[in-house]
Amino acid sequence: MKLPFLPIALKNAFSKPSTVNFPAEMHDAKPNYKGRIAYDPEKCVNCGMCIKVCAPEAITRTFEETPEGTKITYAFDMCSCTFCGTCQDFCEEKAITLTGDYHLTATDPKDLVTVGSRIKQIPKGDLICGDACVFCGLCAKVCPEGAITVDRATKTWTCDHSKCVKCGKCIAKCPKKTLSFAEPAPEGVLFDEEKCVYCTLCAKKCPNGAITVDRPNKTWAIDRDACTVCGLCVKGCPKKALEIGPLPAEGAAKPAPAAEAAPAEAPKEE
Repeated sequence: MKLPFLPIALKNAFSKPSTVNFPAEMHDAKPNYKGRIAYDPEKCVNCGMCIKVCAPEAITRTFEETPEGTKITYAFDMCSCTFCGTCQDFCEEKAITLTGDYHLTATDPKDLVTVGSRIKQIPKGDLICGDACVFCGLCAKVCPEGAITVDRATKTWTCDHSKCVKCGKCIAKCPKKTLSFAEPAPEGVLFDEEKCVYCTLCAKKCPNGAITVDRPNKTWAIDRDACTVCGLCVKGCPKKALEIGPLPAEGAAKPAPAAEAAPAEAPKEE
């Protein structure tokens, strides 16, 4: 009977093993080995680029409002990760690294998830561009969400605030330091002249006497210093002519009593 495997068996019996006695024997990974992901939340600027480039969608992000600020949490699922290293390559802040840790066996899938959180004070104001802008377009190039549009020919700069994640990468890249987050406009009671019937219910509901209504002349005015933005006038308005929202720039600059809209002309007597 032929035993073709016998020479190989005899050769292997007197040769060193090709494998290691794991986990009794521990060895370092080879250079450039891409193992378990390490995440440093303190370096992260929350641009979200890693989420965009992750093909297996192994990276997730959650937001939680806390008294200290917004808690941003990133989770990297090693069960879905293909260890391609694209997230590491695109992270300009070096917050993501693929380590040489190859110990990726676990009985609980939660043990194969790398999680990192940080509390970040996200600016409340919108991104604005100052007069010193030279329309170089660098801000648009580094924006991970494509929220910024720069037209060098017409010298215009626009930002889609619904897309902006306020990561600040454009501000750091701007050579003229002309980008910033504007202070949010203060909130107050807004008046819609077309809906108002000057019934004076809002003035009666106001606990601080901040609202003045002149029915004969059809004028409505509010004292911003006295108004506490309690919302009682808004709730009491039968025509929904009042609402609470960001005050216009002109209204915010004049805290003294001022009419929210130009008074309507009184009907002429025939």
